[in-house]
Amino acid sequence: MNDSVTAGPRSTLGERFKTLAAETPPPAEALARAQAVRIPWGHILLALLVTRAVWLAIALWGDHSYLHAMAQFDGSWFKGIMTRGYDVEARGMSDGDAANWAFFPLYPALLWLVTLGGQLDPELMGVLLSNALLAVALGLGCRYLAITRPGAPLLLFVWLAASMPYSFYFSALYSESLFWLLCLASLIDWRCQRTGRVMLWTLLLSMTRATGVFWVIAMGIELVARLRLRAFAELWRRPDWLLIGVVGPLGLFLFMALLYHRTGDALAFSHVQISWGREMGNPLTNLIEGLSYWQSAPETLRPAWQASMALIGVGLIGWLGVQRRWLEMGLAGFTLFVPLATGLDAIPRYMIGMPVFVLALHDLLTRLPRTLAWGLVMLGALANLWLVENWYDTVFWLV
Repeated sequence: MNDSVTAGPRSTLGERFKTLAAETPPPAEALARAQAVRIPWGHILLALLVTRAVWLAIALWGDHSYLHAMAQFDGSWFKGIMTRGYDVEARGMSDGDAANWAFFPLYPALLWLVTLGGQLDPELMGVLLSNALLAVALGLGCRYLAITRPGAPLLLFVWLAASMPYSFYFSALYSESLFWLLCLASLIDWRCQRTGRVMLWTLLLSMTRATGVFWVIAMGIELVARLRLRAFAELWRRPDWLLIGVVGPLGLFLFMALLYHRTGDALAFSHVQISWGREMGNPLTNLIEGLSYWQSAPETLRPAWQASMALIGVGLIGWLGVQRRWLEMGLAGFTLFVPLATGLDAIPRYMIGMPVFVLALHDLLTRLPRTLAWGLVMLGALANLWLVENWYDTVFWLV
């Protein structure tokens, strides 16, 4: 009797979760969807022009240099790499123990190219480069939505990504726009099973940011989740999948070889993190301690806010898991929990720099009434203006 009583609710709950499970189209269908979608390029350009014009107006109103502001903090490190290469020894920041080894080489290499080897203004060209990369990334994002979320509102995604809190990073001399482009390109080609392209994109991802190397691990998670034990047998029939796992991290290994040549330490990109107060610890402990600041020291905004953003990230990861979007969940999980293990600093930046978090947020917005969803996007855009003003004032917690 007890079994019959409890079986109903369990079955109902299971059915509800099953209805949330995402469709995974076969490669041929994914390719057909990718080719059929009409990318709203006009809205992409309009969204970028409108939002960036507002940010420029805020800079002029506050007597700030828009270009200089977009090249501060990590942007200055990227400019330094472009002009003089990687440091031989640590010499940066107040204690002289920091170096540009923490910053991966692909974005400054592109910056060097667009400035014609440093002949053109790096701040102007860097802002143009980042926004151009974002425009392409948004087009790829619309294509990926058409493959994995047919019927999803593309314009909502475009305006969300262009205006949401922290979206000003995509205009700065930062590698976020480049990472978005490469990540979305790899996701599209993985769904279409164009594995040769996936190898290229993942190699470039691991030359862009440290979190890029987690793509191949997330791929493994998806294969195991979908094929279970058959995944290991399938790898022998699909050597191209194995090659993705081999080629993907090569970008990181090439960077390590460069650092070894310059400094004698192949892991200098990791060891130098201590200059920014990053040491490996327990991500859960860091999260709980950060949240406790709301009660123990609410005037200390920075750790409490960063921890709250991390908690939102945990919720978005869970939402991707409920939908059985295993690859996206894996990417989001590694992107959040590995940096969180070293501290709370820059957690919002890590999250916005990984497009699957924005895709998860977009999924939630599409379940709301259309007017409410667009209203929330507008509220986010207004909140971002406050962040932009603080960015111009060089508030360090936005680094």
